[in-house]
Amino acid sequence: MRRYLPSSMSLKCFEASVRHLSFTRAAEELHLTQSAVSRQIRNLEAFLSRDLFIRLNKRLVLTGAGAAYYREILPLLDGMENACLKMRQREDEKTTLTLASLPTFASHWLVPRLVSFQRQHPQFQLNIKALGDGEVDPHDVDIILHYGGDHWPKAISHHLMSEQVVAVCSPLLIDSKGDQSHLTKDIMTYPLLHLSSRINAWPDWMSYQGIEYDVYSGASFDHFQMILEAVKLGMGVALIPTIMVKQDIESGLLITPFGDSMTTSNEYFLSYPADKADLEQVVVFRDWVLQNIDG
Repeated sequence: MRRYLPSSMSLKCFEASVRHLSFTRAAEELHLTQSAVSRQIRNLEAFLSRDLFIRLNKRLVLTGAGAAYYREILPLLDGMENACLKMRQREDEKTTLTLASLPTFASHWLVPRLVSFQRQHPQFQLNIKALGDGEVDPHDVDIILHYGGDHWPKAISHHLMSEQVVAVCSPLLIDSKGDQSHLTKDIMTYPLLHLSSRINAWPDWMSYQGIEYDVYSGASFDHFQMILEAVKLGMGVALIPTIMVKQDIESGLLITPFGDSMTTSNEYFLSYPADKADLEQVVVFRDWVLQNIDG
């Protein structure tokens, strides 16, 4: 069906002429001649079968019909302009990759890998967001890296790794006790730090190690980053995912005197909405991560 609409140039000339109440100033703004603007207004008036302007004492005056028409079309023109600006900005999305991850996982696992990714794929503008406890908006994020759970309906997920945790502490804590044999059971002589969202972490670890444990005393923290700082300062022993303490262990900042790591039921995934599965930035990053998961 053919729409009953005037030309866009006529509308632009009309809108500018109303604001300036001058064909000459409207022409200057639109980089047209005064006669061109006047002709566009005449075309619009013929299209509408209404006079939109009259000249009164050498001044341009809007008619009642013109004022009513302006009120009707102004929000429509604003909406069209906003839609066009948004569409132009969408071109940038082809080179923008927005990732979301839990803050501590991002700091200790994701960000160190992004350095290499950015060098290999400088065409992408990276945008990193913290993945909180709330629902993820698939319109704001291309990919999330997370453990367990469904974050998006109809999301496509790829398994990254199973989680392993290890009991870590600062050398300062051990030194404060003097020489120890450092058997696994010796852990009970040290303060145990807890993550409030994982109340079963220590009981599960103790059961795995064959140690009887029924005491939940010890400082509790809301976030891994908090508990990591407490451990580094010698406040106690904590169970931390190995991917978050690998560098600290290698540097000697933290030690693992109470046994090897334990695999938990948590698993890490890379996920994205199904309707973004064919986006270039999603495909490239997904393939790169899966090929370099141990890198």
